[in-house]
Amino acid sequence: MISARRQTSIKVDPIAWDSAKEIFKEYNMSVSDAINIFLNRVRLEGGLPFDVKVPTKQLQTAIDEAKRGEVTKFDSIEDMMSDLKS
Repeated sequence: MISARRQTSIKVDPIAWDSAKEIFKEYNMSVSDAINIFLNRVRLEGGLPFDVKVPTKQLQTAIDEAKRGEVTKFDSIEDMMSDLKS
């Protein structure tokens, strides 16, 4: 038996919302369906259904740079890999 639905309002990242919405469409699901699945997994597992990790300082720096539009372009994958090693 499904109980009455609760309506809520949440603030979300619009880019994440739009991207996720497109993915859910491929599964023939609404965002509401996906949120309900997530909430039920949390309930059943007694916690988040995936690992949550704090970004490393290097990753957080890259995220901050990307948000500011400071994106490094490379001529080749080799150049990019070399930069990652340094």
